[in-house]
Amino acid sequence: MKQLFLSILFLVQISTQAFASPTVEDLNYYRQLTQAIRTQAQFKVSLINQDEFYDYSLELGEPVYNEPIVSDLPVMDQSDKFYRNFWDRIYLKDGSRVVINGEEVPLTCIFVSGQDNRYSGLTDPRFPQFIMKIYLVANDFTCVGPKNPGWPNNGAKEETWDTYLYYEVKDPTIMLPVEAKIRVKWNEFKSVLVK
Repeated sequence: MKQLFLSILFLVQISTQAFASPTVEDLNYYRQLTQAIRTQAQFKVSLINQDEFYDYSLELGEPVYNEPIVSDLPVMDQSDKFYRNFWDRIYLKDGSRVVINGEEVPLTCIFVSGQDNRYSGLTDPRFPQFIMKIYLVANDFTCVGPKNPGWPNNGAKEETWDTYLYYEVKDPTIMLPVEAKIRVKWNEFKSVLVK
């Protein structure tokens, strides 16, 4: 019973806790991070018998959102500290593409899921100030994925993105892709940045 009471008390504190709203500068900065994503790169997939390579090139188009979406999550032990999550989507212009085994596949949008840790109070240099999860999406001209908005009623799969490139960025000053993978027609492969 005590555990239940503490859980309810914590949820009430979260729901009533007010953090500083993101400033215009914050929102502009998150959009600038999205716009600073590498416009081209090459990756390698190591297979048993050989290495396979893929590369992409893109040109940014119009943002899907007027400004990035932001949500704050409190740090439990300190009421004035929080993690800020942000999401952004930008359409890509015609000609943006990924080349996989010589086949060109059109890239249609970028989806970014980021976490801003600067407000968390954590100062360990091993803990990144930012973590950005970046999806370069192929063949989704509406940019509504990854979840299928009509699922399960429309009979299609739960996810709409059958082909995308994914990587993380943990240092926005150099925008170095890490933890990369590629999904091709629902098959996923880990990969590493070549250039």
